[in-house]
Amino acid sequence: MNAKDPIAFVPSSESRLGGGDIVISLTPEQSQKLGMDVCMLADWFHSALWALATLRTTGPADQAVSANSWHTMINNVDHGLLPHLEGIRDALIRAHAANGGSVGDLALAMDVARSTAQYRRDVLRNSNPGTFEQWAVSGGPQRGGEAAQDDRDGQ
Repeated sequence: MNAKDPIAFVPSSESRLGGGDIVISLTPEQSQKLGMDVCMLADWFHSALWALATLRTTGPADQAVSANSWHTMINNVDHGLLPHLEGIRDALIRAHAANGGSVGDLALAMDVARSTAQYRRDVLRNSNPGTFEQWAVSGGPQRGGEAAQDDRDGQ
């Protein structure tokens, strides 16, 4: 990272749509490594923020939100963002262990009991990396629509 903050919030008075902009800056090397995945993740993250704002401003049965909008929010968060975030987390845990990280450090980082951290690390160590973990490490053909199941356990 450089000396500038890589994440900034542009206040509503200066934002493109008048509500505030979130700006995430990448180095040229980071941008090159991420390629088009950056666009995909940004879109899904936007959907998560849109969904959160929608939930906070509408009632559960509010007819102002179309069925298509609910579908898009659910699909982008559940099928897009969550499995990819889980893949990133799994790759981080595996990398932490490979670099000599202790279970105690992992528990502290995950804010869980030591036994929980040990269990999660053991599950990963005793299985092959799943589709989304492989995606996190090396990218690849997976773009959020080709693998519907979570194959973290290698099945």
